[in-house]
Amino acid sequence: MIEKRITDNIFFEIKKESQQDDLDSIKNIEIILHFLGKIPENSLVLYETKIKFSAQDMGKSESRIIEELQKLLDTANLNLKLIKGKIREIYISYS
Repeated sequence: MIEKRITDNIFFEIKKESQQDDLDSIKNIEIILHFLGKIPENSLVLYETKIKFSAQDMGKSESRIIEELQKLLDTANLNLKLIKGKIREIYISYS
């Protein structure tokens, strides 16, 4: 899937799962990754995948989670950059 991407940018958004609106009750943090890929016949496709982290395991810092994810991508030498935002909205604004 990653090899079909057309840019070196992977957009992400963060969702926090909790039982209440209180930040202290966050149970999981879900990172949704989006990137554009090219398929035959010169068409674009939007890929999406999700990663769930336990708030207890990672702490509650969004920036810490993203830093760790970026380090993993850097270790794999994929030359990918994480960008905060929803690719659907960004792509529509440029097209």
